[in-house]
Amino acid sequence: MRHDVLVLGAGAAGLAAARTLADAGRRVAVLEARARIGGRVWTDRAFAGVPLERGAEFIHGSAVGTWAWLRRARLTAEPFSTWAGRRIALGGGRVAGAWLLCLRPDLRPVERAEARLAAYHGPDISLAEWLAAEGFSPLARHILEIRLAHACCATADTLSAADLAHELRVGRSDERNFHVVEGYDRVLACVAAGLDIRLNTPAVAVRWAADGAEVETARGAFTARRVVVALPLALLQAGAVRFAPPLPEAKQRAMRLLRMPPAMKLHLRFSEPFWPRKMTFLTADGPIAVWWTVRPDVPVLTGFITGPRAARLAPLGEEEVIERGLAALTGLFGPAPRRLFVAGMLTDWAADPWARGGYSSAPPGSFGQRAALAAACGALHFAGEATLTDDNPATVHGALHSGERAAREVLAVD
Repeated sequence: MRHDVLVLGAGAAGLAAARTLADAGRRVAVLEARARIGGRVWTDRAFAGVPLERGAEFIHGSAVGTWAWLRRARLTAEPFSTWAGRRIALGGGRVAGAWLLCLRPDLRPVERAEARLAAYHGPDISLAEWLAAEGFSPLARHILEIRLAHACCATADTLSAADLAHELRVGRSDERNFHVVEGYDRVLACVAAGLDIRLNTPAVAVRWAADGAEVETARGAFTARRVVVALPLALLQAGAVRFAPPLPEAKQRAMRLLRMPPAMKLHLRFSEPFWPRKMTFLTADGPIAVWWTVRPDVPVLTGFITGPRAARLAPLGEEEVIERGLAALTGLFGPAPRRLFVAGMLTDWAADPWARGGYSSAPPGSFGQRAALAAACGALHFAGEATLTDDNPATVHGALHSGERAAREVLAVD
Protein backbone atom coordinates (compact mmCIF):
# COMPACT_ATOMS: atom_id res chain seq x y z
CA MET A 1 0.00 0.00 0.00
CA ARG A 2 1.33 3.41 -0.95
CA HIS A 3 1.13 5.95 1.84
CA ASP A 4 0.78 9.68 1.70
CA VAL A 5 3.49 10.11 4.35
CA LEU A 6 6.02 7.85 6.04
CA VAL A 7 7.43 8.90 9.40
CA LEU A 8 10.81 7.53 10.47
CA GLY A 9 10.91 7.18 14.25
CA ALA A 10 8.21 6.77 16.90
CA GLY A 11 9.70 9.13 19.45
CA ALA A 12 7.89 12.26 20.52
CA ALA A 13 8.67 14.13 17.29
CA GLY A 14 7.66 11.32 14.96
CA LEU A 15 4.45 10.57 16.84
CA ALA A 16 3.45 14.24 16.88
CA ALA A 17 4.06 14.50 13.14
CA ALA A 18 2.05 11.34 12.44
CA ARG A 19 -0.77 12.41 14.74
CA THR A 20 -1.08 15.82 13.05
CA LEU A 21 -1.03 14.29 9.58
CA ALA A 22 -3.46 11.48 10.41
CA ASP A 23 -5.88 13.94 11.99
CA ALA A 24 -5.72 15.93 8.74
CA GLY A 25 -6.81 12.86 6.79
CA ARG A 26 -3.48 11.69 5.43
CA ARG A 27 -2.54 8.00 5.15
CA VAL A 28 0.45 7.74 7.44
CA ALA A 29 2.69 4.90 8.60
CA VAL A 30 5.33 5.24 11.31
CA LEU A 31 8.44 3.06 10.93
CA GLU A 32 10.10 2.41 14.30
CA ALA A 33 13.28 0.40 14.86
CA ARG A 34 12.55 -0.49 18.48
CA ALA A 35 9.99 -2.91 19.84
CA ARG A 36 8.30 -0.01 21.62
CA ILE A 37 7.32 3.57 20.93
CA GLY A 38 8.71 6.55 22.79
CA GLY A 39 12.33 6.87 21.68
CA ARG A 40 14.20 8.56 24.51
CA VAL A 41 11.04 8.49 26.63
CA TRP A 42 11.20 5.18 28.50
CA THR A 43 9.24 4.59 31.69
CA ASP A 44 10.15 1.75 34.07
CA ARG A 45 7.57 0.44 36.55
CA ALA A 46 9.48 -2.52 38.01
CA PHE A 47 12.54 -1.00 39.67
CA ALA A 48 10.94 1.25 42.28
CA GLY A 49 7.25 0.36 42.44
CA VAL A 50 6.37 3.74 40.90
CA PRO A 51 6.83 5.04 37.35
CA LEU A 52 10.52 5.83 36.95
CA GLU A 53 11.89 7.61 33.89
CA ARG A 54 14.97 6.04 32.32
CA GLY A 55 14.96 8.78 29.69
CA ALA A 56 13.19 12.13 29.46
CA GLU A 57 11.60 12.94 32.78
CA PHE A 58 10.34 16.47 33.34
CA ILE A 59 7.78 18.79 31.87
CA HIS A 60 9.91 21.93 31.64
CA GLY A 61 7.46 24.77 32.10
CA SER A 62 3.95 25.60 33.17
CA ALA A 63 2.64 26.48 29.69
CA VAL A 64 4.46 24.18 27.24
CA GLY A 65 2.66 22.09 24.64
CA THR A 66 2.92 18.85 26.63
CA TRP A 67 0.12 20.03 28.89
CA ALA A 68 -2.45 19.73 26.09
CA TRP A 69 -1.65 16.03 25.85
CA LEU A 70 -1.83 15.57 29.61
CA ARG A 71 -5.32 17.03 29.60
CA ARG A 72 -6.31 14.90 26.62
CA ALA A 73 -5.01 11.75 28.34
CA ARG A 74 -6.41 12.80 31.73
CA LEU A 75 -3.02 12.51 33.35
CA THR A 76 -1.67 14.44 36.31
CA ALA A 77 1.64 16.15 37.06
CA GLU A 78 3.29 17.19 40.30
CA PRO A 79 5.38 20.36 40.63
CA PHE A 80 9.07 19.82 41.23
CA SER A 81 10.95 22.77 42.68
CA THR A 82 13.87 23.98 40.60
CA TRP A 83 15.48 26.29 43.16
CA ALA A 84 13.66 26.19 46.51
CA GLY A 85 14.37 22.47 46.96
CA ARG A 86 17.92 22.60 45.65
CA ARG A 87 20.92 21.51 47.70
CA ILE A 88 24.46 22.56 46.75
CA ALA A 89 27.60 20.55 47.51
CA LEU A 90 30.39 22.82 48.70
CA GLY A 91 33.20 20.27 49.02
CA GLY A 92 34.50 18.52 52.08
CA GLY A 93 31.15 16.83 52.67
CA ARG A 94 29.35 20.14 53.15
CA VAL A 95 25.89 20.54 51.62
CA ALA A 96 24.01 23.85 51.67
CA GLY A 97 20.39 24.63 50.98
CA ALA A 98 18.89 27.05 48.49
CA TRP A 99 19.24 29.75 51.14
CA LEU A 100 22.88 29.96 50.08
CA LEU A 101 21.81 31.60 46.81
CA CYS A 102 20.42 34.51 48.83
CA LEU A 103 23.02 34.61 51.58
CA ARG A 104 26.16 34.77 49.42
CA PRO A 105 26.42 37.96 47.36
CA ASP A 106 28.29 36.17 44.57
CA LEU A 107 25.42 33.65 44.17
CA ARG A 108 22.53 36.09 44.15
CA PRO A 109 22.84 36.65 40.37
CA VAL A 110 22.41 32.91 39.67
CA GLU A 111 18.62 32.95 39.59
CA ARG A 112 18.64 35.93 37.20
CA ALA A 113 21.34 34.55 34.92
CA GLU A 114 18.98 33.10 32.32
CA ALA A 115 17.24 36.43 31.85
CA ARG A 116 20.63 38.10 31.44
CA LEU A 117 21.74 35.51 28.92
CA ALA A 118 18.49 35.84 26.95
CA ALA A 119 19.40 39.47 26.32
CA TYR A 120 22.74 38.51 24.78
CA HIS A 121 23.11 39.30 21.05
CA GLY A 122 26.90 39.28 20.73
CA PRO A 123 29.39 36.99 18.99
CA ASP A 124 28.91 33.22 19.05
CA ILE A 125 31.19 32.61 22.03
CA SER A 126 31.03 29.74 24.48
CA LEU A 127 28.85 29.80 27.56
CA ALA A 128 32.07 29.68 29.63
CA GLU A 129 33.31 32.86 27.97
CA TRP A 130 29.98 34.58 28.59
CA LEU A 131 29.92 33.56 32.26
CA ALA A 132 33.46 34.83 32.74
CA ALA A 133 32.71 38.11 30.96
CA GLU A 134 29.67 38.62 33.19
CA GLY A 135 31.82 38.24 36.29
CA PHE A 136 30.19 35.18 37.87
CA SER A 137 32.17 33.61 40.71
CA PRO A 138 33.63 30.08 40.35
CA LEU A 139 30.80 28.47 42.39
CA ALA A 140 28.15 30.47 40.50
CA ARG A 141 29.70 29.37 37.20
CA HIS A 142 29.62 25.75 38.35
CA ILE A 143 25.94 25.94 39.37
CA LEU A 144 25.03 27.56 36.04
CA GLU A 145 27.11 25.11 34.02
CA ILE A 146 25.19 22.22 35.56
CA ARG A 147 21.89 24.00 35.09
CA LEU A 148 22.46 25.23 31.52
CA ALA A 149 25.16 23.12 29.86
CA HIS A 150 25.15 19.75 31.63
CA ALA A 151 21.40 19.49 30.97
CA CYS A 152 22.20 19.80 27.25
CA CYS A 153 24.87 17.07 27.47
CA ALA A 154 27.54 19.74 27.01
CA THR A 155 29.99 21.74 29.09
CA ALA A 156 30.22 25.48 29.41
CA ASP A 157 33.23 25.37 27.05
CA THR A 158 31.40 23.38 24.37
CA LEU A 159 28.03 25.17 24.35
CA SER A 160 27.18 28.15 22.15
CA ALA A 161 26.08 31.18 24.17
CA ALA A 162 24.31 32.58 21.09
CA ASP A 163 22.31 29.40 20.53
CA LEU A 164 21.34 29.16 24.19
CA ALA A 165 20.43 32.85 24.34
CA HIS A 166 18.18 32.41 21.32
CA GLU A 167 16.52 29.40 22.92
CA LEU A 168 15.87 31.35 26.11
CA ARG A 169 14.22 34.11 24.09
CA VAL A 170 11.93 31.94 21.95
CA GLY A 171 11.47 28.75 24.02
CA ARG A 172 8.41 27.98 26.06
CA SER A 173 10.16 26.60 29.13
CA ASP A 174 10.15 28.49 32.39
CA GLU A 175 11.57 27.98 35.87
CA ARG A 176 8.97 25.39 36.85
CA ASN A 177 9.43 21.62 36.45
CA PHE A 178 6.84 18.86 36.79
CA HIS A 179 6.78 15.06 37.05
CA VAL A 180 4.09 13.09 35.17
CA VAL A 181 2.63 11.01 38.00
CA GLU A 182 1.39 8.14 35.84
CA GLY A 183 4.59 8.03 33.75
CA TYR A 184 5.77 9.93 30.68
CA ASP A 185 5.09 6.96 28.42
CA ARG A 186 1.36 7.46 29.00
CA VAL A 187 1.64 10.88 27.35
CA LEU A 188 3.11 9.43 24.18
CA ALA A 189 0.67 6.52 24.25
CA CYS A 190 -2.07 9.12 23.96
CA VAL A 191 -0.34 10.80 21.01
CA ALA A 192 0.11 7.41 19.33
CA ALA A 193 -3.43 6.10 19.84
CA GLY A 194 -4.85 4.71 16.60
CA LEU A 195 -1.78 5.40 14.46
CA ASP A 196 -0.33 2.85 12.04
CA ILE A 197 3.01 2.10 13.75
CA ARG A 198 5.32 -0.62 12.43
CA LEU A 199 7.60 -1.69 15.29
CA ASN A 200 10.89 -3.54 14.75
CA THR A 201 11.12 -1.87 11.34
CA PRO A 202 14.34 0.17 11.13
CA ALA A 203 14.87 2.24 8.01
CA VAL A 204 18.19 1.48 6.30
CA ALA A 205 17.94 3.56 3.12
CA VAL A 206 15.84 6.37 1.68
CA ARG A 207 15.69 7.02 -2.06
CA TRP A 208 14.11 10.41 -2.56
CA ALA A 209 13.22 12.94 -5.20
CA ALA A 210 11.07 16.06 -5.38
CA ASP A 211 7.79 14.18 -5.72
CA GLY A 212 8.19 11.03 -3.64
CA ALA A 213 10.40 8.62 -1.77
CA GLU A 214 11.00 4.95 -1.12
CA VAL A 215 12.15 3.77 2.29
CA GLU A 216 14.00 0.48 2.49
CA THR A 217 13.64 -1.32 5.81
CA ALA A 218 14.55 -4.66 7.31
CA ARG A 219 10.96 -5.67 6.57
CA GLY A 220 10.64 -4.54 2.98
CA ALA A 221 10.20 -1.28 1.11
CA PHE A 222 7.59 1.44 1.65
CA THR A 223 6.72 4.29 -0.71
CA ALA A 224 5.08 7.64 -0.09
CA ARG A 225 4.79 11.13 -1.48
CA ARG A 226 6.50 12.57 1.63
CA VAL A 227 8.80 11.33 4.40
CA VAL A 228 9.24 12.91 7.81
CA VAL A 229 12.68 12.02 9.19
CA ALA A 230 12.34 12.13 12.98
CA LEU A 231 15.48 10.24 13.95
CA PRO A 232 18.00 11.28 16.63
CA LEU A 233 20.82 13.48 15.38
CA ALA A 234 23.44 10.89 16.32
CA LEU A 235 21.86 8.29 14.02
CA LEU A 236 21.99 10.73 11.11
CA GLN A 237 25.60 11.60 11.94
CA ALA A 238 26.53 7.91 12.01
CA GLY A 239 24.98 7.26 8.60
CA ALA A 240 22.60 4.69 10.05
CA VAL A 241 20.24 5.54 7.19
CA ARG A 242 21.62 5.96 3.66
CA PHE A 243 20.12 8.74 1.57
CA ALA A 244 20.17 8.58 -2.23
CA PRO A 245 20.88 11.08 -3.54
CA PRO A 246 22.97 12.34 -0.58
CA LEU A 247 21.43 15.07 1.52
CA PRO A 248 22.31 18.64 0.52
CA GLU A 249 25.71 19.89 1.67
CA ALA A 250 24.12 22.52 3.94
CA LYS A 251 22.31 19.78 5.83
CA GLN A 252 25.37 17.56 6.00
CA ARG A 253 27.35 20.51 7.36
CA ALA A 254 24.74 21.07 10.06
CA MET A 255 24.96 17.39 10.99
CA ARG A 256 28.75 17.69 11.27
CA LEU A 257 28.71 20.86 13.38
CA LEU A 258 25.93 20.04 15.83
CA ARG A 259 26.65 17.49 18.54
CA MET A 260 24.81 14.80 20.45
CA PRO A 261 27.09 13.84 23.36
CA PRO A 262 26.49 10.86 25.66
CA ALA A 263 24.08 10.82 28.59
CA MET A 264 23.43 8.35 31.41
CA LYS A 265 20.84 8.07 34.13
CA LEU A 266 21.80 6.24 37.30
CA HIS A 267 18.97 5.17 39.58
CA LEU A 268 19.81 4.10 43.12
CA ARG A 269 17.11 2.61 45.36
CA PHE A 270 17.39 2.62 49.15
CA SER A 271 15.32 1.11 51.93
CA GLU A 272 14.41 4.60 53.10
CA PRO A 273 15.35 8.19 52.25
CA PHE A 274 18.39 9.64 54.01
CA TRP A 275 18.34 13.04 52.30
CA PRO A 276 16.35 16.11 53.42
CA ARG A 277 12.66 15.57 52.76
CA LYS A 278 12.28 18.83 50.84
CA MET A 279 15.30 18.22 48.60
CA THR A 280 14.54 18.10 44.89
CA PHE A 281 17.84 18.75 43.08
CA LEU A 282 21.39 18.35 44.38
CA THR A 283 24.11 20.23 42.49
CA ALA A 284 27.26 18.21 43.10
CA ASP A 285 30.62 17.78 41.41
CA GLY A 286 32.88 14.97 40.35
CA PRO A 287 31.66 12.14 38.14
CA ILE A 288 27.95 12.70 38.91
CA ALA A 289 27.23 16.41 38.80
CA VAL A 290 23.53 16.44 39.60
CA TRP A 291 21.10 14.26 41.54
CA TRP A 292 17.36 14.53 42.02
CA THR A 293 14.56 12.80 43.85
CA VAL A 294 11.36 11.26 42.50
CA ARG A 295 8.87 12.08 45.25
CA PRO A 296 9.37 12.84 48.94
CA ASP A 297 8.31 9.35 50.01
CA VAL A 298 10.09 7.35 47.28
CA PRO A 299 13.59 6.18 48.38
CA VAL A 300 15.22 6.62 44.97
CA LEU A 301 17.88 9.08 43.81
CA THR A 302 18.54 9.74 40.13
CA GLY A 303 22.01 10.75 38.99
CA PHE A 304 22.22 12.48 35.61
CA ILE A 305 25.59 12.15 33.87
CA THR A 306 26.35 13.76 30.50
CA GLY A 307 29.10 14.81 28.15
CA PRO A 308 32.71 14.07 29.18
CA ARG A 309 31.62 12.73 32.56
CA ALA A 310 29.44 10.11 30.86
CA ALA A 311 32.17 9.29 28.35
CA ARG A 312 34.63 8.59 31.17
CA LEU A 313 32.22 6.38 33.10
CA ALA A 314 30.80 4.37 30.20
CA PRO A 315 33.71 1.91 29.84
CA LEU A 316 33.52 1.04 33.55
CA GLY A 317 30.20 -0.81 33.32
CA GLU A 318 27.05 -0.67 35.40
CA GLU A 319 28.44 -2.18 38.62
CA GLU A 320 31.33 0.27 38.83
CA VAL A 321 29.16 3.29 37.98
CA ILE A 322 26.80 2.28 40.80
CA GLU A 323 29.83 2.07 43.10
CA ARG A 324 30.97 5.55 42.01
CA GLY A 325 27.48 6.86 42.71
CA LEU A 326 27.42 5.37 46.19
CA ALA A 327 30.90 6.73 46.90
CA ALA A 328 29.82 10.22 45.85
CA LEU A 329 26.71 10.12 48.06
CA THR A 330 28.69 8.73 50.99
CA GLY A 331 31.03 11.70 50.71
CA LEU A 332 28.04 13.99 51.07
CA PHE A 333 25.77 12.13 53.49
CA GLY A 334 28.06 9.84 55.49
CA PRO A 335 27.54 6.07 55.85
CA ALA A 336 23.76 6.07 55.30
CA PRO A 337 23.84 5.57 51.48
CA ARG A 338 25.80 2.31 51.70
CA ARG A 339 23.90 1.08 54.76
CA LEU A 340 20.49 1.67 53.15
CA PHE A 341 21.36 0.75 49.54
CA VAL A 342 19.09 -1.84 47.90
CA ALA A 343 19.63 -1.80 44.13
CA GLY A 344 20.98 0.23 41.24
CA MET A 345 20.13 0.61 37.56
CA LEU A 346 22.10 2.38 34.83
CA THR A 347 20.75 3.56 31.48
CA ASP A 348 23.43 4.55 28.96
CA TRP A 349 21.80 6.29 26.01
CA ALA A 350 25.02 6.46 24.00
CA ALA A 351 25.07 2.64 24.06
CA ASP A 352 21.49 2.46 22.78
CA PRO A 353 21.77 1.59 19.06
CA TRP A 354 18.71 3.68 18.18
CA ALA A 355 19.73 6.80 20.14
CA ARG A 356 23.57 6.79 20.36
CA GLY A 357 23.55 9.84 22.61
CA GLY A 358 21.56 12.02 24.97
CA TYR A 359 20.41 15.36 23.59
CA SER A 360 21.65 17.68 20.88
CA SER A 361 23.80 20.73 21.58
CA ALA A 362 25.24 23.54 19.49
CA PRO A 363 28.94 24.25 20.07
CA PRO A 364 30.37 27.77 19.72
CA GLY A 365 30.33 28.89 16.11
CA SER A 366 27.40 26.70 15.09
CA PHE A 367 24.50 29.05 15.78
CA GLY A 368 22.00 28.76 12.93
CA GLN A 369 22.77 25.14 12.11
CA ARG A 370 19.55 23.88 13.70
CA ALA A 371 17.62 25.73 11.01
CA ALA A 372 19.73 24.08 8.32
CA LEU A 373 19.07 20.68 9.86
CA ALA A 374 15.33 21.38 9.94
CA ALA A 375 15.05 22.58 6.33
CA ALA A 376 12.97 20.41 4.00
CA CYS A 377 14.52 19.05 0.80
CA GLY A 378 12.49 17.44 -1.95
CA ALA A 379 10.10 14.91 -0.45
CA LEU A 380 11.96 14.92 2.86
CA HIS A 381 10.98 16.86 5.98
CA PHE A 382 12.90 16.82 9.24
CA ALA A 383 11.78 16.80 12.87
CA GLY A 384 13.29 16.07 16.27
CA GLU A 385 14.61 18.06 19.20
CA ALA A 386 17.82 18.88 17.32
CA THR A 387 15.82 20.78 14.67
CA LEU A 388 14.25 23.27 17.09
CA THR A 389 14.58 26.94 16.18
CA ASP A 390 11.44 28.30 17.84
CA ASP A 391 11.20 26.28 21.05
CA ASN A 392 13.45 24.33 23.44
CA PRO A 393 15.79 21.60 22.12
CA ALA A 394 16.51 18.72 24.50
CA THR A 395 12.90 18.64 25.72
CA VAL A 396 9.85 16.50 25.01
CA HIS A 397 7.67 19.53 24.39
CA GLY A 398 10.23 20.79 21.88
CA ALA A 399 10.27 17.42 20.10
CA LEU A 400 6.47 17.38 19.94
CA HIS A 401 6.51 20.92 18.56
CA SER A 402 9.06 19.98 15.88
CA GLY A 403 6.91 17.08 14.71
CA GLU A 404 3.86 19.30 14.44
CA ARG A 405 5.93 21.85 12.49
CA ALA A 406 7.15 19.20 10.04
CA ALA A 407 3.58 17.95 9.57
CA ARG A 408 2.38 21.48 8.79
CA GLU A 409 5.12 21.76 6.18
CA VAL A 410 3.87 18.58 4.54
CA LEU A 411 0.26 19.75 4.58
CA ALA A 412 1.25 23.09 3.08
CA VAL A 413 2.87 21.54 -0.01
CA ASP A 414 0.90 18.33 -0.45
